[in-house]
Amino acid sequence: MKIMKALAAISIVLLCACTGPSVRYKGKVIGDMQNHNFEAAQARIQNNKKTYGRRDASLLYLDLSTQQDSTNYSTTTLENLNKAENIQSELYARSISQKFASFIVNDYAEPYRLKYFEMGYLFFYKILAYLQENNLQDAAVETRAMVFYLDKLRGDTGKDDPFLQYFASQIFLMWGAFSDARISYENAKNAYSKFADSYATMPDVPRISRGTNQGLLTVQHLNGNIPLLISKRTMVAWNRFGFALGTDSSYQSVSQTTINSALAGVYGNAISVALPVIQDVPYQVQSSRVLVNGQEVARTNLASNLSYYFKKNFDEEYSKIFISSAVRAAIKFLITKETQKQMSKKDEGAGLIVDMLLTGLFTAAESADTRSWFTLPAQIREANILLEEGTYEIKVQLLDGNEKVLDEHTFKDVQISKGRHKYLYLRSAK
Repeated sequence: MKIMKALAAISIVLLCACTGPSVRYKGKVIGDMQNHNFEAAQARIQNNKKTYGRRDASLLYLDLSTQQDSTNYSTTTLENLNKAENIQSELYARSISQKFASFIVNDYAEPYRLKYFEMGYLFFYKILAYLQENNLQDAAVETRAMVFYLDKLRGDTGKDDPFLQYFASQIFLMWGAFSDARISYENAKNAYSKFADSYATMPDVPRISRGTNQGLLTVQHLNGNIPLLISKRTMVAWNRFGFALGTDSSYQSVSQTTINSALAGVYGNAISVALPVIQDVPYQVQSSRVLVNGQEVARTNLASNLSYYFKKNFDEEYSKIFISSAVRAAIKFLITKETQKQMSKKDEGAGLIVDMLLTGLFTAAESADTRSWFTLPAQIREANILLEEGTYEIKVQLLDGNEKVLDEHTFKDVQISKGRHKYLYLRSAK
């Protein structure tokens, strides 16, 4: 009876196991973003919020918060970002039961914890939102929180984000915290030098001359989409008559997964290991230029390469992911065989059925963790321009590798004030 109860409990856990938003769904959201149709992307995310589930609620709020820029900023952005941040803060009290479930089901049994660079850009998006609402005080407070996070990250792991340090220095200057601005600027220079292989460089920021009517305009172009993760699974099944080898990925139909599960059940002995694989998201836009009242005044430069951080973090974590997957496969195999052994003592036929059932269920439940903040840009480009006090039409043209204009977006009635710093940001994924 105890064995049957345990078997029932395991079956319920496996059947309830989820795998989060699918690659096909993510591709459709990215397609909406590539068409600069943020309204459609937000609606699609809202309509599919059940696929995120409670464990991935923070990713739902983050994906909703990135479907906009200065052309269509929504006041719900800060609300969504705060919800995501609160969920991440609560994850430090993660339960032991969830950790155990990840060893017998898959990594989706645990709530998603943001990667170090994702956490940094949560702060970044909050600061941008405060700037869009002309709330410099709260932007400065959030910047201090971001710098505290980056300082701790650097002290604990040696990691840093040069662009975020640079961005912090500019916000501190706007707030008048000159000492903090100097420290962040020095940290940015050091970090850009340390991560030179990202090909990003610190933006050149001209100074506002005293005795002039000039103000500073910063245009941030958030371009492309970071890579996706897909699940690549390998299953080996065997018995005394032979063996079978099966593979499937996130892009394949459910039928292949079903076939692998059936093979595992029929053969009786099976080990299934699923590992994440990087899938780049192509984008055509390679650069951009800024026009003021119809005249080109600046080109944007690569200030942050988020795809670089994504891949670097993946490479650093891969060994841990591989070991975790192998251990999980071994635990599932041992659970199956021990349950079969105990059942066979009473009824050999029942033991065989239990073996086939558990082997099939464990194989079906095995999936790599492909969760990420997939709506983040691949890169951030920036241009800084000194302008006389006044009202301007700012146009950003998006260029391919041959300098052909693929798209353009206009910010009308942009007010530049004497001695002030104005931020505009544009999101493109084409």
